[in-house]
Amino acid sequence: MMGSKQLKIGLRVRDLQVSGDLYLRLGFRELPNEEQPHLRYLTFGHTWLILTDRDAHGYYDEERGAAARRGPLGLGFTLAVPTPDLDAAHALWRAEGLPVLTEPEDTDWARIFVGLDPDGYEVSFEQFHEEYRGTRG
Repeated sequence: MMGSKQLKIGLRVRDLQVSGDLYLRLGFRELPNEEQPHLRYLTFGHTWLILTDRDAHGYYDEERGAAARRGPLGLGFTLAVPTPDLDAAHALWRAEGLPVLTEPEDTDWARIFVGLDPDGYEVSFEQFHEEYRGTRG
């Protein structure tokens, strides 16, 4: 069954170019999609990240659409992104001038930091400690 193994996450964004390019620099890949100019399809492993122009793409319910356009976007949502190099992800966030909510810190299972993307979505970066990386044959 096509599509039955992908988790798809959709984010409404102000600027498709800015948001899409940022996620590409974090290691996401883009799927070609010239037919839908108000969407960008990105993948990370088996997970899809669908970026949608919050003003130009339709909503299923206009009341929710009006609320989303008023913002704030992303309140209560966290996107957790595994990374092999937390320092590089942190440096990219700083270079882009994006808000950092927590500086890199060690937890029992990973080094992490949390920031906000250009639309205020919370992104938690995780560089797992060696014993938690696991391998599957």
